[in-house]
Amino acid sequence: MYKTLSICGFRGFASNQNLSLAIPNGEYGSGLTIVVGANNSGKSTIWETFRALSSPSVSFTEGKRNKKAGNKVFISITDTEGTQTSLQTVQSGGSETKKDGVFNCFSLQSRRNFNPFFGKALINRRDYITHMMPLSGQRSNNNNNFSNRLFEINTNVEKRNSFNKDLFDVLGYNLDWTIEQSDHGEYYLKITFNGVTHNSDGAGEGLLSIFTIVDALYDSANNDIVTIDEPELSLHPALQRRLFDLILKYSRNRQIIIFTHSPFFIGWEAIINGAEFARVCKEKDETKIYQLSKNSKECISKFIEDQHNLRTLGLEATEAFFLDDNIILTEGQDDVFYYKNYFMKRCTNNQLNFFGWGVGGADKMQFMANILNDLGYKKVIGILDGDKMETAKNLNKEFPKFIFLTIPAKDVRDKNKSPEKDAVSGLFSTNGQLKQEYEQDMDKITNDIFNYLEQTLCQPQN
Repeated sequence: MYKTLSICGFRGFASNQNLSLAIPNGEYGSGLTIVVGANNSGKSTIWETFRALSSPSVSFTEGKRNKKAGNKVFISITDTEGTQTSLQTVQSGGSETKKDGVFNCFSLQSRRNFNPFFGKALINRRDYITHMMPLSGQRSNNNNNFSNRLFEINTNVEKRNSFNKDLFDVLGYNLDWTIEQSDHGEYYLKITFNGVTHNSDGAGEGLLSIFTIVDALYDSANNDIVTIDEPELSLHPALQRRLFDLILKYSRNRQIIIFTHSPFFIGWEAIINGAEFARVCKEKDETKIYQLSKNSKECISKFIEDQHNLRTLGLEATEAFFLDDNIILTEGQDDVFYYKNYFMKRCTNNQLNFFGWGVGGADKMQFMANILNDLGYKKVIGILDGDKMETAKNLNKEFPKFIFLTIPAKDVRDKNKSPEKDAVSGLFSTNGQLKQEYEQDMDKITNDIFNYLEQTLCQPQN
């Protein structure tokens, strides 16, 4: 089992960065490491690092070496016993490398197309890993060795049954497929669905992608390590969900690292069970890796346990972890609705990103701020009710990079008296209009927010 990957000098990694890897413990998703980040942030570079370390021969060309890191590359992976496998350039400014140690990893690239017509050959898992191109000039190169894997699956009943079972779990139905040979002697993947037959060329990228991902998992062994770049490509959300379930199942006793842009591939229960969650971002043209601390994982547990706010870490909230920055935290869903409408009227081209449907109450603001702080966010705003001034003061002290503001009213909107609570006069009337007596205070809050974000506040909209 491996615990830490270190990267320095490779592409955007100008300084040494570490990625802590999840160690499976038998729990659902415990061996899963989830890596997110914007386009061009460095996710695929980390994936390439795994492939480079498991390849017998690698050269780091001039464009892959970071000049700020001394024009040399050093990458390593350390196991739980402290044994390190490393790969580094022999000399600064040169492409040749030396490798110390042995590391084997099944690394599945993001572009998983393969030639629709192919010759006949069988290849087992180990040889398949060995023959993968380590660092090709084009990341979009086809995965043409996969056709050899199809023969390996199709000529062994036990393997085929195991593969088809996982395929069913993802697709939700039994897929009728085989390998066929044309009259010209070429082989192709033949798929029959609802009485209609397709060859490899007409099967669709999503289906072929599922084939390659299932192949990466179905004949893996306990303690194996598998990396998958962008598993969501060309997949319908329903398929993404089912594929993620399959990945969670296998990561009970395997190390699986996924690099994703999809909120469907974040599992909060898995993180509680031991999964790792990392965010990659660019800071001053340098790639940085941020990860959740133990404290933040405990915060996630508190969100999951809150039965009264089940949407706090729902899909809308999960999408926030794919944003660059400028995140606004609010207490609840009423706040999101009223503040979003208010800021849209003030400025239609702002870049304010509201976190889901609120954090589930002022007492949860600290938990979410802690999570965002761990993941390297720099611009986060918390808006609290007027009776939470002490809470805002403490939050500003604990998170000096962020700002926490209180509105000039006890609540975001008017609330009628109920058996449990007295009536409340809010910032907005029930029709969504800001009350006149609060206009000046809200002007100041709005300007404070936009100044903090270093954005220009456009003219109020009519």
